[in-house]
Amino acid sequence: MNDLQIRYLGEPVGSGLLVVGRVVKPQGIRGEIKIIPASGHPEDFAAYRRLMLLAEAAAEAAIAGPWQAVVGSRTAGGAVLVTLAGVESRDQAEALRDRRVAVAVGELPAPVAGELYWHELKGLAALDEQGREVGTVGALLATPARPTLVINARSGREILVPVHHEFMTYRPAAAAQAAHLLLTPPEGLLELN
Repeated sequence: MNDLQIRYLGEPVGSGLLVVGRVVKPQGIRGEIKIIPASGHPEDFAAYRRLMLLAEAAAEAAIAGPWQAVVGSRTAGGAVLVTLAGVESRDQAEALRDRRVAVAVGELPAPVAGELYWHELKGLAALDEQGREVGTVGALLATPARPTLVINARSGREILVPVHHEFMTYRPAAAAQAAHLLLTPPEGLLELN
C-alpha cells in the first residue's frame, strides 16, 4: 500500500447512523432538496439509496422521520440535489430545510483497498510499537499537507499524528486483540505534541 487513505463521509450519530450532510433549501418547485455534503464530495450521494432526515433539536439518537428512498440525485457545484420518494412539492421540501441527512453505516459502499472510513477509526485505541496504549482516536483534522489524526491521550493531551502509512497501521480485530491503530511515528513525535 502506497499510503493510508482515510475517507471522511460524516459523523456517527445514534446507533449505526452516519450524518453525511445537511438540507440547506428546496430546489425548484417539484420537491427536490439541496444538500451540502459533510465530506465536501457531492458525488458520494450517488451510492446512497435511502436517507433519514434528523431534526437539529432532536437528541442524537432521536429520529425525525422514517427512511426515505432516494429517487434521484445530481451534483450541483459543491452540493447535491436530491429527489426523495413522497416529497413532491416545494412546500414539502421546505419543511426539510436544516435537517441533518443520515445514512445507515451498513449500507455504505465498501472502501477501496488501502482506504478506511473515518467513522471506523473514531474511538479506537492507538497503541505504540510496544503495545502500550497512547490514547484513543478522537478527531480528524483536514490540513493543507495531509489529514491529521488527533489522539486523545489519557493524560488529557492531544497528540497530532499525520495520516501516513509510515506513521500508522490499522489492525483489524483478531482473536486475541480488539481492532486498534498501531502508531509508528518518527522518534519524538509523540512527545513533541
